[in-house]
Amino acid sequence: MSWLGGWFDPELEELFRDDPELLETAKLVRAARPQSDADPRFRNRLRAQLAAEASRGRGAFGMRRRWHFGPAHAAWGGAAVGVALIGATVLTLVDNHPVDRTITAISDIAAQHAVSPNHVITVAFNQPMDEQAVERGVRIQPATKVSFSWQNNTMLISPVYHLTGNTPYRVTIAKTALRASSGVSATAPITLTFGTAPTPPPVTGQATPPSLTPSVLGPNAADGSLLFAPDGSVVSTAGVLPPSASSSTSATATPTPTTPTPTPTPTPEGVIPPPATTSSLVDFPPGGTSVALGPAATAAAYSPNGTTLATAVDDGNGGSKIIVSLSNGSQRQRLTDSPTPVTGLTWSSNDRIVYTTGTSVNSVDRARNTKTLYSPSGGGTITALDPGGAYAYVAPQSGNGGSLVNIAAGTTQLLHGSVTDVAFSGDGTTVAWADESTSKVRLFTEAVGQDAPAAVSMLDSTATIGHIALDRRGDEAAFVMTDSAMSTKLVVVQLPSGTPLAVGPADNATALVLSPGGDQIAYVTTKSGGSVVEQAAVPGATRTQSGTQSPAAASSTLRAFVDAQVSGDLATLAALSAPGVDAVSNTPGHLSRAYVISTYLTSQGAVSASVELIIDPSADHDAPRVASETLSLTRNSTGGGYVVSNIGTTPLVDESSGPHVVQVSSTTDAGVTTLQVSFDGDLNPASVAGAISVQSSQGTLLQSTAVYDPGSRTVTVTVAQGASGALTLAISTALADVNGQPLTASFETTVGTTA
Repeated sequence: MSWLGGWFDPELEELFRDDPELLETAKLVRAARPQSDADPRFRNRLRAQLAAEASRGRGAFGMRRRWHFGPAHAAWGGAAVGVALIGATVLTLVDNHPVDRTITAISDIAAQHAVSPNHVITVAFNQPMDEQAVERGVRIQPATKVSFSWQNNTMLISPVYHLTGNTPYRVTIAKTALRASSGVSATAPITLTFGTAPTPPPVTGQATPPSLTPSVLGPNAADGSLLFAPDGSVVSTAGVLPPSASSSTSATATPTPTTPTPTPTPTPEGVIPPPATTSSLVDFPPGGTSVALGPAATAAAYSPNGTTLATAVDDGNGGSKIIVSLSNGSQRQRLTDSPTPVTGLTWSSNDRIVYTTGTSVNSVDRARNTKTLYSPSGGGTITALDPGGAYAYVAPQSGNGGSLVNIAAGTTQLLHGSVTDVAFSGDGTTVAWADESTSKVRLFTEAVGQDAPAAVSMLDSTATIGHIALDRRGDEAAFVMTDSAMSTKLVVVQLPSGTPLAVGPADNATALVLSPGGDQIAYVTTKSGGSVVEQAAVPGATRTQSGTQSPAAASSTLRAFVDAQVSGDLATLAALSAPGVDAVSNTPGHLSRAYVISTYLTSQGAVSASVELIIDPSADHDAPRVASETLSLTRNSTGGGYVVSNIGTTPLVDESSGPHVVQVSSTTDAGVTTLQVSFDGDLNPASVAGAISVQSSQGTLLQSTAVYDPGSRTVTVTVAQGASGALTLAISTALADVNGQPLTASFETTVGTTA
């Protein structure tokens, strides 16, 4: 199979099979006039003239094989005239020949590796075709349900549910189906291969999204930030206790679990309680009474296991002190002092805190050991840390276009057009930002470290956005949108499609935060009497709580490691590998893309990951090739962050036909475990339920249901009998795609649940 800028001409292949140099010259001549094919009587003459040109030391279009200046440059004019005469002769002979005996085709996405998933596949033929016959001969792998239409001699193949992101595709039209209206048949099938970009298509034309219905939690100072506590309550770093609020639980008191929660008196919407004189770190529990957890803070974060709260508090001397306490604010301990104010902090593990002052990134552990991790060498201000402390965002000193910094490796990645509105998902794997490089501000998102940004579809393409927040998995984003009339709205959308989930009044909303499952949003807003904290349910979002999830720092390391494998970044692979781990030898060369299929947190605290490495088709190999990889990640020797401690990779093989699993994730809520299993192609819905099963860690078959959503190519598996610990998801070869192709081999993977 030859690629001629998207053209394939089997007749040229046969004519010049034994002379590659003449074949290359003929390709260029053919591509210059793609709608013209020579009459068979002209073949000998064309070949003789091309051979004569080659014998005088020139390749395609008269260019010498070795470029040097000299008298022979005068031959350029003669060569150009010769090429023009050849083209004129071709046109004359073809025009005099009534029937085109060769079927050729072109596609603008041939051999491309980042085609938009909402792209319509086009195949342009050089003559009118038997349209119904051609359509019957089309086969797409992965299986894709499509519709057909024609524009003159061009066939348009429109996927019903869009293409799958980050996936290699192969489109084949059988030789027997390639018939022209004139009766001419093709001498070979047509094969088109390409790969898609990592994200699904933007969704436009949505119905009016539901409205947010907020309720006031309590008063707040004009500044500060918000976060969700492990129990679902909202915590403000600058909240204000109303005079009537109970203060019996002080910041130093020992918690008394048996004490009942007082019955609250609901605060009517828009009514502001009398303000207090000072702000505090305040917990606003759902349906409960506001409680002070400690003094006001410039930053706060809960440990991964949810038992410990870290805060940065003003020390009264122009700096900050970092304090840890139990999650209810009791048993406070000071870990370290910073001579300059701490502007952000997170946990890299249950024992280690990473924090920033805007000019450096530092760490401190529970044993009070401190370390400087990173300082920008070229200026700029550190305005955000990803949960897990593996990455930092450095805003530019002026203009736009800040950098995402891999703290361990010291490498940087430009976030095009970014300034200060940058947000990370709770698991640290996704980053989103506002592109402010043009008058039309756009929302972009990408996997951390991947350098493959995707624009998110907006309700109003002319509006500007700000105050971005993401949920734990990067499935949802919230932001304030300002239209051309300066009217503001609070918007919650799905990522990366941009499908709106809810819209509400903004009222100068700041400090936006989404709950881990994306079902709740909280923010600080301004009413007539001052600032308050408001909370609202997100309609359409399903409440999910994380089960045994990988720590954010491990997720960041995994994503960065796999991205380095695909990009061939040997330095990053070495930096993210433990001593003795040979990641380079275990990584196939020339990778095109990769899937992180599943992750699992073991009882020893290590993270196990299943990865699929892919090489897209090429002119030398027209089938995708895949290798399966298993990674283990453990904490590095210093106790902070994670490294790859073990790697195993299978040899590359041609990708099999039929459906393939591309991702498995799990969530647990109220004892019910839900697995989301995503595929690369369209499935036969009737084959789903009988092919999927779930077993406990003891090997017991658990009762489960499986429901297939064709729009997202995802099967939702619900296990409702209180499963805990490790589960094994199994998919048998009874599963088939819409073309009837079964899963080539049974699939198994391990997932975790809430213990």
